[in-house]
Amino acid sequence: MKKTTYDVVIVGAGTAGIMLARELGKFKQKVLVLERKKSLLEFSFKTLASFINLEEFGLTNYSVAQEIDFAVVHSKSLKEKVKVVGLTLDKVKLHEEIINSLDDDFIDIELGVHIKEIIADAENNYTAVKDKNGKEYTAKIFVDASGTTGVLSKKIGLIPKITDLATGVEYNAKYLGNDNEIHLLIGKDYKGGYGWVFPLKNKRAIVGFGTFDKIMIKGLKDNLNAILELPTIKKLVLKDNDIVEGGSIPITPVIDKFVSGNLVCVGDSVSQVNPIVGEGYKFIFESAIMASKVIHQALIKDDVKLLSMYEDQWKKRFEPNYIRSKVAQKRIFSLTKKDFLIDVGLVLLKLRANKKNVETLSGEYN
Repeated sequence: MKKTTYDVVIVGAGTAGIMLARELGKFKQKVLVLERKKSLLEFSFKTLASFINLEEFGLTNYSVAQEIDFAVVHSKSLKEKVKVVGLTLDKVKLHEEIINSLDDDFIDIELGVHIKEIIADAENNYTAVKDKNGKEYTAKIFVDASGTTGVLSKKIGLIPKITDLATGVEYNAKYLGNDNEIHLLIGKDYKGGYGWVFPLKNKRAIVGFGTFDKIMIKGLKDNLNAILELPTIKKLVLKDNDIVEGGSIPITPVIDKFVSGNLVCVGDSVSQVNPIVGEGYKFIFESAIMASKVIHQALIKDDVKLLSMYEDQWKKRFEPNYIRSKVAQKRIFSLTKKDFLIDVGLVLLKLRANKKNVETLSGEYN
């Protein structure tokens, strides 16, 4: 397309940015996506486990690495198998599918662009974003989809400049377990953190270790290597390489302010990952689609005040679930350093209905 003027400029071509661009393209809005990386398929983590229904988002099974029927939650002494409908996904293929569906007649993407500031006029309307070289990009509406960097959301105070993060590392290893089971591991051996095993195809799996503890972050790889020696893990995976991947998700308090004038924020830039198990794609995709419809209405009616509907709709759909998930998150991780309490928690999990356990794991409460 390569237009000189745009309806929307999106900063960030990650999960939120490309889904939002796809949807705005369907509305035939002129969109420019600015991405600081040199590749649209560069990720810290290449796989994820999710309760997403791909068809709901116009996606196929192209990115499915494994279908999941059970989530097995482990303490040191016990385990509970929860019946689920989930997927392990290949992030590269997932993003490829979305990128290939973008309408080139309405969407432009520029790579290697480092946005540094947003410019406002005398009436506090945002008029442009500026990159590190001083180049300005103008539009009617701006979107921060820059992930945990929060290029614009932090600058205008929608999210703190320094945020707490959950950080993890993982290996792609040989898998010895059942192909249709993911494993979630908590307890004293994980030093206040948590472990996971997500099966892939061809008897491979992702095995990882994550933590909310800032003190633990520098030793994440060492802790991952240590948990690989635990009996439970050794029954599930066999490490056969030293290639480690890693990344972070925000763990701020539940945020429900995403709009400032003609700036809209989507995804990790305003901590839209569900707090309970870091389930991101399902919720961020839905938020991006929600935002696209509101942005479209604001453009066709030439009224940016309508953008506040995005916040209203998000609160109605997500806020109660996120608040409950945040409470559950704090409760779970306050117990993780005491094996006895985790065992008690597993006993209680066994006594609950499977439906309730799925709600807790997925962050989707009725």
